[in-house]
Amino acid sequence: MWRSSPPCFLRRFSHFFLAGLALMLLAACSPAVLEPLPTALAPALPPAAVTTAAPLAPATSVVAIVTAAVPMADETAAVTPLTPTPAPPTPSSMGLRPGEIAGFVQPNFEVDSEAAVDWRPPPVAVPHSLHPDDHYWLSRPIPSGRRNYDLEWYPYGSEPLLAAALPYRVHHGIDFPNETGTPILASASGTVIHAGPLPSPRDGVNYYGNTVIIWHDWQWQGRNVYTLYAHTLELFVEVGDNVQQGQLLAGVGASGEVSGPHLHLEMRVGQNSYNHTRNPLLWLAPYEGWGTLAGRFVDRQNRPIQGATITVIPHTINTTRRTTRTYMSNLVNSDEIWNENFVVADLPAGRYEVLLNAADRVFRRIVEVKPGQTNFIVVQADFVFVPTATPSPTPTATPTATPTATAEP
Repeated sequence: MWRSSPPCFLRRFSHFFLAGLALMLLAACSPAVLEPLPTALAPALPPAAVTTAAPLAPATSVVAIVTAAVPMADETAAVTPLTPTPAPPTPSSMGLRPGEIAGFVQPNFEVDSEAAVDWRPPPVAVPHSLHPDDHYWLSRPIPSGRRNYDLEWYPYGSEPLLAAALPYRVHHGIDFPNETGTPILASASGTVIHAGPLPSPRDGVNYYGNTVIIWHDWQWQGRNVYTLYAHTLELFVEVGDNVQQGQLLAGVGASGEVSGPHLHLEMRVGQNSYNHTRNPLLWLAPYEGWGTLAGRFVDRQNRPIQGATITVIPHTINTTRRTTRTYMSNLVNSDEIWNENFVVADLPAGRYEVLLNAADRVFRRIVEVKPGQTNFIVVQADFVFVPTATPSPTPTATPTATPTATAEP
């Protein structure tokens, strides 16, 4: 009976329909198979530009200026992790505390007008090396908002530029004048190997005053690196402490042989000694948008000219002119790569005129200071530099007492 039983073709159609529906349900429950995405390759970096050394200009009676090849870094310029070995011997002593400092502080000292703080941008993060030969690996030892740039009139490698400040010895570091108690911060991580007075091994005088020395946990060209922080008021670390970059070490003071409160900072490479310093300005982080000018001023025989006055005059920016002197080369060390004999740091990016004055001659050079890096020039003079001989001490004759005639009674 067709009314009680569906026709055969309807039964077959229902079977096919149910089977198709089941297949679709199974397909919906199966995980999707995704094709693998291509792996993005990092773009190849362009090779570092190599500047070919230009031949030195022939000697003239006016000005001879050359651009030298920018020295390129070698593989040793990278930061090398260091497994510490025994530290070199240093004087063992405890740091002076506030109650013990009275004998070291100069009384009634008014902060030098140089300590007034001009505005500066924040320093860049370290390590920082836009140029392959740069090694700006140290943060500023004085916090922002305080005077964290150096005292210009007493530059590294030179006597003071102010005649009124003479006689001072040739500077083996840089100074940061600040109010007493201004925080002094570790410029890089490492181990404290000295904390306290640092008497001279030559004559026992405590020139440095209350001093911290850090042996850093990285190397430069396979050699140990140290920073020294001198003339502090009080210490917050002791020998053996492991410190981190930016950690509080001490407060600015006037301990030792000084004329007022400031931080004296030294950078030492290879050995922890006075004779192994380098210019800290080639290691301290530059400010955002500012750069460093360094150079080599040489004579006709390519020998460094000592004590020449360098003046940097802004052309395209509103900033003050700057002055420094070339190193007294026989008394201080240049950087292993740059081999400079003058540095002017903390220059806003822009165009400057550089005047190099020696032997009654002025040599001029226009430079473009790029931010965040060392901008290097070489200038050759047209004369042979003859260093001024170091005067020999004149022995003082011991006066002979003249006998006094006594009248006989």
